[in-house]
Amino acid sequence: MKDNDFYVTGIALSQFVYGAEALGIAGKETVKQAGLSDEHLLPTARVPEAQYEMTLLRLILASKNDSFGVDIGQQLMPPLYGVLMSLAFSSPTLGEALKNMARYQGLASGNCGGIAYLVAGSTVELSVAMTHKNLVIRRNMAEFVVTLYCGLLRLISTRPDLSPNHVSLEHLPYSDTARRRMESIVRCPISWGAGHTRMKVSRDIHELPIYGHGDENLRLARQLAQQQLEELDKRTSSVESIKWHARELMLSGAPRRDVVAKRLGISTRTLDRRLKDAGISWQELLDGLRVQLAIEYLTDKELTVAQIAEKLGFTEIRAFQRRFKTWTDMTPSGLPRVC
Repeated sequence: MKDNDFYVTGIALSQFVYGAEALGIAGKETVKQAGLSDEHLLPTARVPEAQYEMTLLRLILASKNDSFGVDIGQQLMPPLYGVLMSLAFSSPTLGEALKNMARYQGLASGNCGGIAYLVAGSTVELSVAMTHKNLVIRRNMAEFVVTLYCGLLRLISTRPDLSPNHVSLEHLPYSDTARRRMESIVRCPISWGAGHTRMKVSRDIHELPIYGHGDENLRLARQLAQQQLEELDKRTSSVESIKWHARELMLSGAPRRDVVAKRLGISTRTLDRRLKDAGISWQELLDGLRVQLAIEYLTDKELTVAQIAEKLGFTEIRAFQRRFKTWTDMTPSGLPRVC
């Protein structure tokens, strides 16, 4: 998938634009400056990632605030999220509500982000991934998502005292003020600079019943969410989806077929069949991703070849050098490095 294939929906853009206007920032004017229009604020609009990021950066700069993402995340706007909120309030338990919202989060974040809600024994974890490379955007987006989901916990459960057990943020706090602000929102221990963004909740919270839910309402909401998601993703092939998840996993470790299949809601056999139909094997897909990442990393002068080899899962630098030569007919040192 090319960089210009990434997009969010009008829901994601609207959350930041209308949230910024509530803070006294000219959100709609910023949309125009980024080359977008009011039509991009419609829920079903596809907003190119580059213009979305340009809008966010302008809003962050205009806010002059260390915690812009937190400020936006605190502004829960249920009408913006449409069927996602219907899914949440129709679910039998809080855990099912979060699982449904994570499953259909593409209705808001398009293919620029992923949220996985995983339950393994006593461990219940919500994991956040994103394609954004700009560190300012990643920091604000991570804090926005965690703040938003903390608010959702309290809204859906009608329990304003509810908090996750632990939060991990991939970045370090921007300032002491930003750290204290985040701590006051999540009201639980935070691991800063963890390299990933995750939120753990207790099994009790996961099993907390939502009174007034309806099975038929849930079925209809799921049906509508699936239809909308398929409409948004109709230009995104199955293999591109597999590549996206494999690449995101590769950034933090070795990607596994079963994990990618689980994220996509399919079996490993179905995943293999889709790859075969596209004329590519799992190993070939991984090799293609590794060479793309290798070239990206090698253009960064601050990373050594040894560090890049380790990032890509090679235990020896020579093994990486040989594989890179096979991939590109060049040596790693043959690529230009930039600051």
